[in-house]
Amino acid sequence: DCAPVAAAAAQSDDSAAVTAIAPAQTPAPLAPVPQSSPQRADEGIAIVGLAGRYPRSPTLAAFWDNLKAGVDCVGEIPAERWSLDGFYDPDPAAHGKSYSKWGGFLDGVADFDPRFFNISPREAPMMDPQERLFLMCAHETLEDAGYTREALNRGAEAGGGVGVFVGVMHAEYQLYGAQAQMSGEPLALGSGIGSIANRVSYFGNFQGPSLAIDSMCSSSLSAIHLACRSLRDGECAVALAGGVNVSLHPNKYLGLSQARFASSQGRCAAFGEGGDGYVPGEGVGAVLLKPLAQALADGDRIYGVIKGSGLNHGGRSNGFAVPNAAAQARLIRRTLQR
Repeated sequence: DCAPVAAAAAQSDDSAAVTAIAPAQTPAPLAPVPQSSPQRADEGIAIVGLAGRYPRSPTLAAFWDNLKAGVDCVGEIPAERWSLDGFYDPDPAAHGKSYSKWGGFLDGVADFDPRFFNISPREAPMMDPQERLFLMCAHETLEDAGYTREALNRGAEAGGGVGVFVGVMHAEYQLYGAQAQMSGEPLALGSGIGSIANRVSYFGNFQGPSLAIDSMCSSSLSAIHLACRSLRDGECAVALAGGVNVSLHPNKYLGLSQARFASSQGRCAAFGEGGDGYVPGEGVGAVLLKPLAQALADGDRIYGVIKGSGLNHGGRSNGFAVPNAAAQARLIRRTLQR
């Protein structure tokens, strides 16, 4: 029931990734393939599980319902994040203020059951909420695919284990620790984005590659690209890949306002009349990936097949944050040929 998608592309001022996806296929019985041998470079990668949370959409089903109904999920910065008093000023020229107060926000970003993940209640608040959210999303992705951690490890052991690849661009939670220290409170909050991937690997006892990737706006696509490469090279037999992005500190909005990236109207109008910026949105999502032949042999439910992916940087353009259209076109052409 999945409509074919020709290509999905993203490029930031730092890097770009493109992925071509084929229609979903019905699993058919095939003889098992050896998991220990590297996969052919042109073999498709099957998506066998997925999960995600988005603004006003705690599940993928709710997200789909909101899309069908055309629900506007953009709102003002929630009061529990930070106060707008002394922070928001509609005048873009106001020094040290944000002229944007809108975004697509997740509900319950602090909700977390640490004991379920064998984490002490004392340690949990020290973890970046992005780490906690992706850990929960990873668990939901395995459930969607019909695997326990133990079963997934058993199936992947001969082929290099389970890899984890996470795209993450912002790491600002630790700024609250710096503020506390300046107020005389000795508080150190976790600052390494690598722990977002490593926490999943630790919880699942996954012994494949475990990487957090920051290629700016293309981080999640870059993570999926590297996951596919790792599967094709035989570094891992199964890969969990995705991304997480949450606005946790005013610094993000102040930076967007300072650089005039943010929309002054709370609406994205890219290339449209009156468009002067974009509205930040939050989300966390993951997919479970396997080589297509192995997914068919295992009888997995297959949502879609990634046929090829590519990665590049735009090099020099008209500005550091300005995409290079020619470099993007070359990447898309090369990936579609692949």
